[in-house]
Amino acid sequence: MSTAHRVPGLLAAGLISTALLVGCSGSEEDAPAPAASSSAEETPEEAAESDLASGLLPADAFGPDSTVVAISPEQLGQAGGLAAAAEGADIQPEECRAAVEGTQPDLEAFEDVAAQSASLGAVTTVEMLVRGGPLEDVVPQLVQAAERCPQAQISIPGLGQAALTFENLPVDDLGDGAALLRYAVVVTGPDGTQTSLPTLVGAVEDGDRLLLLITIVADPAQPGGSADPAAFTALLEQAYETQADALG
Repeated sequence: MSTAHRVPGLLAAGLISTALLVGCSGSEEDAPAPAASSSAEETPEEAAESDLASGLLPADAFGPDSTVVAISPEQLGQAGGLAAAAEGADIQPEECRAAVEGTQPDLEAFEDVAAQSASLGAVTTVEMLVRGGPLEDVVPQLVQAAERCPQAQISIPGLGQAALTFENLPVDDLGDGAALLRYAVVVTGPDGTQTSLPTLVGAVEDGDRLLLLITIVADPAQPGGSADPAAFTALLEQAYETQADALG
Protein backbone atom coordinates (compact mmCIF):
# COMPACT_ATOMS: atom_id res chain seq x y z
CA MET A 1 0.00 0.00 0.00
CA SER A 2 3.05 2.25 -0.15
CA THR A 3 1.94 4.00 -3.34
CA ALA A 4 -1.17 5.43 -1.70
CA HIS A 5 0.87 6.75 1.24
CA ARG A 6 3.28 8.61 -1.04
CA VAL A 7 0.55 10.64 -2.75
CA PRO A 8 -0.62 13.73 -0.85
CA GLY A 9 -3.86 15.58 -0.34
CA LEU A 10 -7.05 14.65 -2.12
CA LEU A 11 -5.79 11.30 -3.32
CA ALA A 12 -5.49 10.09 0.26
CA ALA A 13 -9.22 10.86 0.64
CA GLY A 14 -10.11 8.72 -2.37
CA LEU A 15 -10.08 11.28 -5.17
CA ILE A 16 -8.75 8.83 -7.73
CA SER A 17 -11.04 5.93 -7.82
CA THR A 18 -11.40 2.34 -7.05
CA ALA A 19 -7.93 1.14 -7.92
CA LEU A 20 -6.12 2.87 -5.12
CA LEU A 21 -8.06 0.82 -2.60
CA VAL A 22 -8.25 -2.53 -4.31
CA GLY A 23 -4.85 -2.30 -5.96
CA CYS A 24 -3.31 -2.52 -2.50
CA SER A 25 -5.31 -5.57 -1.49
CA GLY A 26 -3.15 -8.08 -3.34
CA SER A 27 0.53 -8.91 -3.39
CA GLU A 28 2.82 -10.49 -5.90
CA GLU A 29 2.26 -13.78 -4.12
CA ASP A 30 -1.52 -13.60 -4.38
CA ALA A 31 -3.06 -15.92 -6.92
CA PRO A 32 -5.67 -14.49 -9.29
CA ALA A 33 -9.16 -15.05 -7.96
CA PRO A 34 -12.55 -15.08 -9.63
CA ALA A 35 -14.28 -11.74 -9.32
CA ALA A 36 -17.19 -11.27 -6.97
CA SER A 37 -20.82 -10.69 -7.87
CA SER A 38 -23.33 -8.92 -5.66
CA SER A 39 -26.21 -11.34 -6.19
CA ALA A 40 -27.13 -13.53 -3.22
CA GLU A 41 -29.74 -16.11 -2.18
CA GLU A 42 -30.21 -17.28 -5.79
CA THR A 43 -31.42 -20.52 -7.25
CA PRO A 44 -28.91 -22.28 -9.52
CA GLU A 45 -30.87 -21.05 -12.53
CA GLU A 46 -30.83 -17.44 -11.31
CA ALA A 47 -27.15 -17.65 -10.45
CA ALA A 48 -26.34 -18.86 -13.95
CA GLU A 49 -28.29 -15.97 -15.45
CA SER A 50 -26.65 -13.33 -13.25
CA ASP A 51 -23.08 -14.59 -13.23
CA LEU A 52 -21.49 -11.35 -14.39
CA ALA A 53 -18.08 -12.54 -13.24
CA SER A 54 -17.98 -14.97 -16.16
CA GLY A 55 -17.99 -11.95 -18.47
CA LEU A 56 -14.86 -10.37 -17.00
CA LEU A 57 -11.52 -10.55 -18.79
CA PRO A 58 -9.26 -13.52 -18.06
CA ALA A 59 -6.27 -12.66 -15.87
CA ASP A 60 -3.77 -13.11 -18.71
CA ALA A 61 -5.44 -10.30 -20.68
CA PHE A 62 -3.72 -7.82 -18.34
CA GLY A 63 -0.26 -9.23 -19.00
CA PRO A 64 1.72 -12.11 -17.50
CA ASP A 65 3.25 -10.02 -14.71
CA SER A 66 0.06 -8.36 -13.48
CA THR A 67 -1.47 -9.22 -10.11
CA VAL A 68 -5.21 -9.76 -10.62
CA VAL A 69 -7.59 -9.84 -7.65
CA ALA A 70 -11.34 -9.92 -7.22
CA ILE A 71 -13.17 -6.87 -5.91
CA SER A 72 -16.36 -7.17 -3.90
CA PRO A 73 -19.20 -4.64 -4.30
CA GLU A 74 -18.45 -3.55 -0.72
CA GLN A 75 -14.88 -2.65 -1.65
CA LEU A 76 -16.10 -0.68 -4.64
CA GLY A 77 -18.47 1.25 -2.42
CA GLN A 78 -15.70 2.03 0.06
CA ALA A 79 -13.41 3.35 -2.66
CA GLY A 80 -15.97 5.78 -3.97
CA GLY A 81 -13.67 7.46 -6.46
CA LEU A 82 -13.61 10.92 -7.93
CA ALA A 83 -17.38 11.26 -7.77
CA ALA A 84 -17.45 10.47 -4.03
CA ALA A 85 -14.62 12.89 -3.30
CA ALA A 86 -16.61 15.63 -5.04
CA GLU A 87 -19.40 15.46 -2.46
CA GLY A 88 -19.08 18.47 -0.21
CA ALA A 89 -16.12 19.84 -2.16
CA ASP A 90 -15.84 23.26 -3.72
CA ILE A 91 -15.77 22.78 -7.50
CA GLN A 92 -15.02 25.68 -9.80
CA PRO A 93 -16.58 26.46 -12.13
CA GLU A 94 -19.74 25.14 -10.49
CA GLU A 95 -21.10 23.83 -13.80
CA CYS A 96 -18.27 21.29 -13.73
CA ARG A 97 -19.82 19.47 -10.76
CA ALA A 98 -21.96 17.32 -13.05
CA ALA A 99 -18.89 16.31 -15.06
CA VAL A 100 -16.91 15.37 -11.96
CA GLU A 101 -19.77 13.49 -10.33
CA GLY A 102 -20.50 11.66 -13.60
CA THR A 103 -17.13 9.88 -13.77
CA GLN A 104 -18.55 6.87 -11.92
CA PRO A 105 -22.17 5.70 -11.65
CA ASP A 106 -23.88 5.05 -8.32
CA LEU A 107 -23.10 1.36 -7.90
CA GLU A 108 -25.74 0.97 -5.20
CA ALA A 109 -28.37 1.57 -7.87
CA PHE A 110 -27.49 -1.69 -9.66
CA GLU A 111 -28.72 -5.17 -8.80
CA ASP A 112 -25.57 -7.04 -9.91
CA VAL A 113 -21.94 -5.97 -9.80
CA ALA A 114 -18.80 -7.94 -10.66
CA ALA A 115 -15.31 -6.48 -10.67
CA GLN A 116 -11.60 -7.16 -10.60
CA SER A 117 -8.36 -5.18 -10.49
CA ALA A 118 -5.02 -5.79 -12.17
CA SER A 119 -1.89 -4.12 -10.83
CA LEU A 120 1.54 -3.85 -12.39
CA GLY A 121 4.00 -1.47 -10.81
CA ALA A 122 2.45 1.99 -10.57
CA VAL A 123 -0.46 1.16 -12.87
CA THR A 124 -3.75 -0.36 -11.75
CA THR A 125 -6.67 -1.25 -14.00
CA VAL A 126 -10.16 -1.90 -12.65
CA GLU A 127 -12.82 -3.68 -14.69
CA MET A 128 -16.48 -3.57 -13.63
CA LEU A 129 -19.65 -5.10 -15.04
CA VAL A 130 -22.98 -3.90 -13.69
CA ARG A 131 -26.55 -4.81 -14.51
CA GLY A 132 -30.08 -4.01 -13.38
CA GLY A 133 -29.83 -0.26 -12.91
CA PRO A 134 -29.87 3.12 -14.66
CA LEU A 135 -27.51 2.64 -17.61
CA GLU A 136 -28.78 5.19 -20.07
CA ASP A 137 -26.97 8.27 -18.74
CA VAL A 138 -23.51 6.87 -18.00
CA VAL A 139 -21.99 6.93 -21.49
CA PRO A 140 -23.46 10.35 -22.42
CA GLN A 141 -22.21 11.81 -19.13
CA LEU A 142 -18.68 10.69 -19.86
CA VAL A 143 -18.83 12.09 -23.39
CA GLN A 144 -20.20 15.40 -22.15
CA ALA A 145 -17.68 15.73 -19.33
CA ALA A 146 -14.91 17.04 -21.56
CA GLU A 147 -17.28 19.08 -23.70
CA ARG A 148 -18.84 20.89 -20.76
CA CYS A 149 -15.84 21.04 -18.47
CA PRO A 150 -12.37 20.77 -20.04
CA GLN A 151 -10.83 22.11 -16.81
CA ALA A 152 -11.92 22.31 -13.18
CA GLN A 153 -10.57 23.07 -9.72
CA ILE A 154 -11.55 21.05 -6.64
CA SER A 155 -10.90 22.02 -3.04
CA ILE A 156 -11.75 19.83 -0.03
CA PRO A 157 -11.31 21.58 3.33
CA GLY A 158 -8.41 20.18 5.32
CA LEU A 159 -7.19 17.95 2.50
CA GLY A 160 -5.93 20.10 -0.33
CA GLN A 161 -6.63 21.19 -3.85
CA ALA A 162 -6.60 19.54 -7.24
CA ALA A 163 -6.79 20.73 -10.81
CA LEU A 164 -8.56 18.48 -13.31
CA THR A 165 -8.49 18.36 -17.09
CA PHE A 166 -10.92 16.23 -19.10
CA GLU A 167 -10.38 15.03 -22.67
CA ASN A 168 -12.47 12.79 -24.92
CA LEU A 169 -10.51 10.14 -26.83
CA PRO A 170 -11.65 8.25 -29.95
CA VAL A 171 -13.28 4.87 -29.44
CA ASP A 172 -15.01 2.44 -31.79
CA ASP A 173 -18.79 2.17 -31.94
CA LEU A 174 -19.22 -0.64 -29.43
CA GLY A 175 -22.48 -2.10 -28.13
CA ASP A 176 -25.25 0.44 -27.61
CA GLY A 177 -22.81 3.25 -27.01
CA ALA A 178 -19.23 3.76 -25.88
CA ALA A 179 -17.12 6.54 -24.40
CA LEU A 180 -13.43 6.95 -23.61
CA LEU A 181 -12.27 9.75 -21.38
CA ARG A 182 -8.86 10.81 -20.16
CA TYR A 183 -8.60 13.00 -17.13
CA ALA A 184 -5.55 14.22 -15.33
CA VAL A 185 -5.55 15.29 -11.70
CA VAL A 186 -2.79 17.53 -10.41
CA VAL A 187 -2.86 17.27 -6.61
CA THR A 188 -1.22 19.96 -4.47
CA GLY A 189 -0.21 18.79 -1.02
CA PRO A 190 0.04 20.90 2.14
CA ASP A 191 3.75 21.51 1.48
CA GLY A 192 3.05 22.73 -2.04
CA THR A 193 4.32 19.56 -3.71
CA GLN A 194 2.37 18.69 -6.85
CA THR A 195 1.63 15.20 -8.14
CA SER A 196 0.05 14.52 -11.54
CA LEU A 197 -2.22 11.47 -11.70
CA PRO A 198 -3.43 10.47 -15.18
CA THR A 199 -6.54 8.30 -15.50
CA LEU A 200 -8.29 6.63 -18.43
CA VAL A 201 -11.99 5.72 -18.16
CA GLY A 202 -13.89 3.67 -20.72
CA ALA A 203 -17.58 2.72 -20.68
CA VAL A 204 -19.69 0.54 -22.98
CA GLU A 205 -23.43 0.03 -22.69
CA ASP A 206 -24.52 -3.39 -23.95
CA GLY A 207 -28.19 -4.20 -23.53
CA ASP A 208 -28.94 -4.34 -19.80
CA ARG A 209 -25.22 -4.32 -18.87
CA LEU A 210 -22.61 -1.63 -18.46
CA LEU A 211 -18.88 -2.27 -18.80
CA LEU A 212 -16.51 0.12 -17.04
CA LEU A 213 -12.74 0.04 -17.41
CA ILE A 214 -10.48 2.39 -15.43
CA THR A 215 -6.70 2.64 -15.56
CA ILE A 216 -4.93 4.78 -12.98
CA VAL A 217 -1.27 5.68 -12.71
CA ALA A 218 -0.75 6.14 -8.99
CA ASP A 219 2.91 7.17 -9.23
CA PRO A 220 4.05 8.47 -12.64
CA ALA A 221 7.63 8.72 -11.34
CA GLN A 222 7.92 4.94 -11.12
CA PRO A 223 9.27 2.95 -14.07
CA GLY A 224 6.35 2.11 -16.32
CA GLY A 225 4.27 4.83 -14.69
CA SER A 226 2.21 5.73 -17.73
CA ALA A 227 -1.04 4.71 -19.37
CA ASP A 228 -1.05 4.06 -23.13
CA PRO A 229 -4.40 5.16 -24.65
CA ALA A 230 -3.98 2.79 -27.61
CA ALA A 231 -3.38 -0.22 -25.36
CA PHE A 232 -6.25 0.84 -23.13
CA THR A 233 -8.59 1.14 -26.12
CA ALA A 234 -7.62 -2.34 -27.29
CA LEU A 235 -8.24 -3.72 -23.78
CA LEU A 236 -11.64 -2.00 -23.65
CA GLU A 237 -12.61 -3.61 -26.96
CA GLN A 238 -11.41 -7.01 -25.73
CA ALA A 239 -13.38 -6.57 -22.50
CA TYR A 240 -16.51 -5.72 -24.47
CA GLU A 241 -16.16 -8.76 -26.71
CA THR A 242 -15.43 -11.02 -23.73
CA GLN A 243 -18.58 -10.06 -21.85
CA ALA A 244 -20.70 -10.16 -25.00
CA ASP A 245 -19.52 -13.70 -25.82
CA ALA A 246 -19.94 -14.94 -22.24
CA LEU A 247 -23.25 -13.31 -21.37
CA GLY A 248 -24.97 -12.97 -24.73
